[in-house]
Amino acid sequence: MYFNCCNLKVLAPILTSLLLFSSCQQNEADKAVSDNLQGSISISGAFALYPMAVEWTNEFSARHPSVRIDLSSGGAGKGMTDVLNGMVDFAMLSREPHDEEREKGAIDFTVAKDAVLPVFSSSNPLRDKILAHGITADDARKIWITGEYTTWGQLLGTSDNNPIHVYTRSDACGAAQTFAAWFDGVQEDLGGTAVYGDPGISKAVIDDPLGIGFNNMAYAYDSETLSMQVGLEVLPLDIDGNKSVSDEEKLYKTRSTIATAIEEGRFPAPPSRNLYLVTKGVPADTASLEFLKFVISEGQEFNEPNGYVRISNASARESMRKLNGGSRGGGLRRDNTRLMTLLAGIVVVLLFLTAGVQFLLPSRTRRRVFRQRLSETMMVILSFSSVALLIALLAALWGKASPMFEKSTLSELFMGTQWKPSQGLFGFRPFIHGTLAVTLLSICFSLPLSLLTAVFITEYAPRFLKHIVNPALDILASLPSVIFGLWGVLTLIPKFGYSLLTASLVLGVMVLPIMVSLFCEIFATVPDDMRESSFALGATRWQTTRKVVLRKSLPGIFAAVVLALSKCIGETIAVMMVCGCLPRLRGSLLDPFYTLPALIGNNYGEMASIPLYESAIMFAALLLLLLVLLFNILSRVILYRIEKNS
Repeated sequence: MYFNCCNLKVLAPILTSLLLFSSCQQNEADKAVSDNLQGSISISGAFALYPMAVEWTNEFSARHPSVRIDLSSGGAGKGMTDVLNGMVDFAMLSREPHDEEREKGAIDFTVAKDAVLPVFSSSNPLRDKILAHGITADDARKIWITGEYTTWGQLLGTSDNNPIHVYTRSDACGAAQTFAAWFDGVQEDLGGTAVYGDPGISKAVIDDPLGIGFNNMAYAYDSETLSMQVGLEVLPLDIDGNKSVSDEEKLYKTRSTIATAIEEGRFPAPPSRNLYLVTKGVPADTASLEFLKFVISEGQEFNEPNGYVRISNASARESMRKLNGGSRGGGLRRDNTRLMTLLAGIVVVLLFLTAGVQFLLPSRTRRRVFRQRLSETMMVILSFSSVALLIALLAALWGKASPMFEKSTLSELFMGTQWKPSQGLFGFRPFIHGTLAVTLLSICFSLPLSLLTAVFITEYAPRFLKHIVNPALDILASLPSVIFGLWGVLTLIPKFGYSLLTASLVLGVMVLPIMVSLFCEIFATVPDDMRESSFALGATRWQTTRKVVLRKSLPGIFAAVVLALSKCIGETIAVMMVCGCLPRLRGSLLDPFYTLPALIGNNYGEMASIPLYESAIMFAALLLLLLVLLFNILSRVILYRIEKNS
């Protein structure tokens, strides 16, 4: 017995060391297998899930450095459209998938929970009263849908006459749908000034002391401190409807406290909701499959520290059942790079072979004739290709938009004022009016300024000033339009709000340097001999400019204006950032409005989920193209008459 005990005392450390060594070896082997995981994963979609997806992808990338992950937000509708079209592996979705989406192969996996919260500015003069009173679903309906509450006093039941400035989302998104569902509505019923994305609403409300809006939890609270954003307050829900917020209803101190309330069922659903990763079929590639398994299992550990709610064990089991029982997607993302490279190579080879034929000809004369005929043929082909491209574009848009004509007549589409896709109402009149109004107003603002500026630069300015101004104009003309949109958000919206006037000023400033540059080039083509002749006859500089330079440049001026009109008609992002995106006929220059390009930019991503939505958006694109063609055709006719009479 003594011998056995001694042996055990001696062998125990050795056995322990062997077990630890074996365990380490196994861990190293597992790590090696893990590190061998390769591939790429692409994710796009809802703003609500984006901050959480960043944490998941960072952790997964740390574990599997050979896997490349592309992550972008842009709205739930965009993500769903991307995944159904095979452009990404996963869509981040912040709403329930529609039946039409499931019929197209969408499979949803619950990965987190959060809520959409009503918010207002912390600088509101009635802040304390609002926090004590709270808001019910009926109150929200009277603010966002019926418009019965127009002042804060009506909400609070007091005599305060401070107006309520209502903000909503311009982009089709799960947050707006979930928030509207809280008071039995849908997103298209929501009124108010529409701004893009969660960051847009939070900034608009923070900057407006009388503003009210709604945000996903991830944007209502600071991502680092988990406290409310500086300048923003969450408007408490009056859950029991007694017109005051009790201690049990004070759930909003931090993002963690509201997350705990959702997990424990103390917060209503909606506006709380599930968040999903959506695939088209079960992922077939190993990297995507392992990522989804990680999010459903180990990735849930990161939810609560980041202010989201973990999914239940039942939801996790249901997701794993879908993974094991669903049909494999099998190469969902289309990679046409090789095909396009092959086609480009074939074209290049054919061009070289065609050009090389000349070296087989016996004489120099025949080679010259061949080159001449080849160049003429290529020019004819290229000329007809541009026309063919325009015809093909018109035909494609017409084919996509044709289902609209079965649902509505052209007069109903052009004259209708209601835009409610879920009800089959597609009225384009507000969008056409908004597009034409902002275009004409911006030209009225920029044309005289640009014309006089160009006259000064070419006819009056000293040479050294031209060398300073011309490069500056070139830089301004080449700036991305989003820069001008940001300028409008920062400087004009605080003064004029989201309105037709703001958008017209932004668009006018944007095309101003382009028009000045064009006018300068046009005036420079007027021969100096004509100016000298005018001076020799005793004309002043202004008379020479007006009677000689401007009159001689009239066709060019007209062509430049038409070019500016075309740019204004098609401008999307700069106008979308400041127009308010309200599909109603405007009453004044200070009212929000909507344009055709903004309609396409805001709603294209949601077209896959609502019948006729794709056709409606394609019809908007067709209208936009026809407007540009109409302006150009009219300009050609007028230009021809000007040149004929000059």
